[in-house]
Amino acid sequence: MDLINQFIENYKKKFNYYESVGRLAAGQLEAILRSSGIRAIVTYRAKNPGRLKSKVLRRNAKRPVPYKNMKEIYEDIADLCGVRVSLYFPGDRLQADQLIRDQFHILESKQFPEQSKPPTYNKRFSGYWANHYRVYLREEFAQPSEKRYCRARIEIQVASVLMHAWSEVEHDLIYKPLQGTLSEEELAILDELNGLVLAGEIALERLQAAGNERIRSKNAVFDNQYELASYLYNYLSSNFRTEDIELRMGNIELLFRLLLNLKLLDVKHMGPILKSVKFEKDKRNISQQIIDQIISGNEKRYLAYQSLRAAVSDQDEERREAISSFFSQWVPLEALLNRTTKRSSRSLSVFNINALKRLNLLDRESLNQIAFLRKMRNALIHDIEVPEAAYIRELGNEAQVLREKLANVLEPEKQAEKE
Repeated sequence: MDLINQFIENYKKKFNYYESVGRLAAGQLEAILRSSGIRAIVTYRAKNPGRLKSKVLRRNAKRPVPYKNMKEIYEDIADLCGVRVSLYFPGDRLQADQLIRDQFHILESKQFPEQSKPPTYNKRFSGYWANHYRVYLREEFAQPSEKRYCRARIEIQVASVLMHAWSEVEHDLIYKPLQGTLSEEELAILDELNGLVLAGEIALERLQAAGNERIRSKNAVFDNQYELASYLYNYLSSNFRTEDIELRMGNIELLFRLLLNLKLLDVKHMGPILKSVKFEKDKRNISQQIIDQIISGNEKRYLAYQSLRAAVSDQDEERREAISSFFSQWVPLEALLNRTTKRSSRSLSVFNINALKRLNLLDRESLNQIAFLRKMRNALIHDIEVPEAAYIRELGNEAQVLREKLANVLEPEKQAEKE
């Protein structure tokens, strides 16, 4: 008891630390779920000292060898900091799983229901459906002042809003009984409630499917990023195998804002855009590749997207000016290449290197230069990799010189008119 009391007193001193870890993790999760178009309620908590003491006493009593020191206790209790993700739609668990694996360093994951422990009551329903993760914050996603929080383990629980509500009731009544062991009748009622929750989840899945069907119609308009996300998930799942394309959606909220700005928020515009995207396996996510298709070769759309990006970018003023200068030179070059490939293949409005090669109009040096500049363009427009301002300006000058050179080869008649 003395050791456990010492542990609890030590934990009380660290309570604010674990509270801060939970707040930071929940904030990251809430942001990526929202931007990815997944509806959810995200909450967090640090373990209550009173409940923690009860848990440590129970675990200590079941151990073959009692705890020897506080370090053993800290290593054994994995949920000192907890984050709960309550999904509106249980069908979004798979997408939430991918986001969590991208955002956090995963120590362990577990999927429920488990069949390893036989129930004390002959249950008719399957019980708790959820995914649990034990994770660390990734240092690369933390500010310098937040690095110390990356040493704490976090438990993330992902389930539907209905399932979380039922599990809270069941857990408190069965695992933390204040008035003794539950009767058969009480256990039967809990089982009945579980059946109602599972039926509710089926209804939620049907509701989600009905919404998806509604926004597939040709006249549908996307009212928010969640509807846009559902449309994109369904389109990609229907048209690509999972091994052919990675469904990392990226910032759908930003894509939605761009479409809103450009007045393209309907299925009749989105359908042709998606059909013309090649969906390459590179550093760009799905949203970024769609955005590239929308803005390619169009200076007005580039400026609209850069304006939206500036609101969330932390680039300094010198780099922002250099990037703007680069794109003022890149966009005319891109438009020239788009027109060239469009003439040879009406299904393409955005150029690709293979299409240019098939035309046999450009030498290898020019093709390599185009490929390099396009790679840098992708990195700059999406903040994937941003070099120093001076180097960005050099790239802009290179794009200008290349455009003037290629214009003589690809559009000689226009050059003759100018002369």
